[in-house]
Amino acid sequence: MALRYDVLVTLPPRAVLPDGSSVRPVPAWSPISSTLIHGERDAVLIDAPHTKQAAREVADWAAASGKNLVAMYATHGHGDHWFGFTEVAKRFPHAAIWGTEGTVALAQYQATDRMDFWHSQFPEQIVDDIIVPSVIDDYTLTLEGHQIRFVEAGDSDTQDTTFVHVPELGLVVAGDIVYNGVHLFLAGGDAKRRRDWIAAIDQIASLNPKVVMAGHKAPGSDDDPRHLNETRQYLLDAEELGNTARSAKEFADLMALRHLSRVNPTVLFQSAEHLFPGTTVA
Repeated sequence: MALRYDVLVTLPPRAVLPDGSSVRPVPAWSPISSTLIHGERDAVLIDAPHTKQAAREVADWAAASGKNLVAMYATHGHGDHWFGFTEVAKRFPHAAIWGTEGTVALAQYQATDRMDFWHSQFPEQIVDDIIVPSVIDDYTLTLEGHQIRFVEAGDSDTQDTTFVHVPELGLVVAGDIVYNGVHLFLAGGDAKRRRDWIAAIDQIASLNPKVVMAGHKAPGSDDDPRHLNETRQYLLDAEELGNTARSAKEFADLMALRHLSRVNPTVLFQSAEHLFPGTTVA
């Protein structure tokens, strides 16, 4: 039987904003994609969200598939893409939990020194007793005779990101290398990282995928490869406007005009204030 895939997009609750409030007309966190790659019997889960409620949704969804979950894989170390594996493991205790060496290093930091941030943003909502992934020992997994590849891609919105490639499906699960209908998180790096991010997009594009699953995806949007170009263009626009805008507010306004359909402008505001320190969007 050929491999197939399904995706579940979960909507995190409103995060607590830096000023201590959580009341805005838009969410303060982006929707998160979890992808289940499966054959006749077995399955692999790529990414799972960080809050208890959303992680339990993913666990229920994976269990409802009727498949035996043999492994979970984190595309990168940001906690909102793998904390939820702990909840899924309650339903599938024998499933391996993996990441690359770079992912695991960042994951360990996220689960220790960074936990104050997560709890401050999502009080009493973060998954308990977090299980940190183990370093994967092979970049190719054979699932019921079919190849799944885990590919290093360098930096995107954080360091040491990866993507998952399923050649026979023409599928790439891109993690945060690709954003689909959601504003990009640019507050984690500088111009060099954004150039590396474009190189990671180009690396995926060179595979000529038929389907590109973004780590943050607007519910209901398709998974067309054009999101590679749209993510690349967003980064190019940020570079251009970052050199011409005079403040965080001007940058955010100009970016919003070019990307009106993208959700979660809170991320855009954070990015703008990172690029223009000392100025605010408000």
